[in-house]
Amino acid sequence: MVNSDIAYRHGGTPRSDLDRFGLPDRPILDFSVNLNFLGPPAIVRDRWGALLETIAHYPPVEGDGVGRYYQEKFHIHLENLLAGNGSTELIYLVPRALGFRHAVVVTPSYHDYERGSILAGTRVTRHALSPESGFSLSNPDALIRGLANADAVWIGRPSNPTGTLFPKQIILELSERCSQTRFIIDEAFIQFADNWEQESLLTQALRPNILIIHSITKFYALAGIRLGGIVGDKNLIARLKRAKEPWTVNGVADAIAPLLLHSAAYEQETRIANAKERERMFHRLEGLDGITPFRPSANFVLCQWTRTRTLDHLLHHLLSNGMYVRDCRNFPGLEANFFRVGLRSPVENNQLISLISSFPDGRYE
Repeated sequence: MVNSDIAYRHGGTPRSDLDRFGLPDRPILDFSVNLNFLGPPAIVRDRWGALLETIAHYPPVEGDGVGRYYQEKFHIHLENLLAGNGSTELIYLVPRALGFRHAVVVTPSYHDYERGSILAGTRVTRHALSPESGFSLSNPDALIRGLANADAVWIGRPSNPTGTLFPKQIILELSERCSQTRFIIDEAFIQFADNWEQESLLTQALRPNILIIHSITKFYALAGIRLGGIVGDKNLIARLKRAKEPWTVNGVADAIAPLLLHSAAYEQETRIANAKERERMFHRLEGLDGITPFRPSANFVLCQWTRTRTLDHLLHHLLSNGMYVRDCRNFPGLEANFFRVGLRSPVENNQLISLISSFPDGRYE
């Protein structure tokens, strides 16, 4: 059973590490962020003046604009959808509304699966995947045994921070074999994956025991706006709607969502640029001394630092020179000097590779 430490933990805090290392404040090129490196679609910037006018009015109670996005983008009926203030709000809503007794979390994974469940009074256990297997779900039978007394399981695909994309067919087979267990699948990064339309459960016929959480903010680089949704069986969605607070989707966010339906060129550019840079960066990182990267499927690369005894040496070197990566040691299973690199532009990524290559052997013991 997981220790009930439910303190809020989030990464991407270069200022905290500057203070921790006693380094002066300075501009930081931040690779801890895992957003689309192209930035928001042009249509959002072009319509910003009109979007600001929405702040003088109450938005629709249930986020009708977000609903329209999912209805037209994924052909999802509104009875099968609930809009939210980003995917994290929905992660906390699900265990609270559905009253889980015992949830299994496939780890390493996003911390809030555990925290949201524990805050709802749910007992949590972990099904840990190993770096030796590339964090793959190589033994589904072991997970099935772990689900024997569980009424819910949390799975990220692609998983954050490992970048692993468990095959869709395995998830569907597991849901059939464990039909009394609720599968909560977090697809916040699915649109970055190759062949995402074939891979996503959002485009699959819905199953009565599968809920799919999705984020709009990652792919469209709208983290400050907060947009997302959850899709599933209409009876489960109805229970979530009864438990959810009204007006959590603000007017600006609700007005932006339908605009994204006109971003086909941006989406195609993103997929091409991300796939190319993801593969290039994986091989560049693979060629560096003391770094083991794990093959990614989203817009970030998980790595392990082995050149010195502690990741702090690399973090200090990077921050001293104005760069930062995501320290992943606070993820269960990644304590052994793992870190994550969010993809940025090719020029910026080259700067990171060059800086890591210049790590000063002998300076750090």
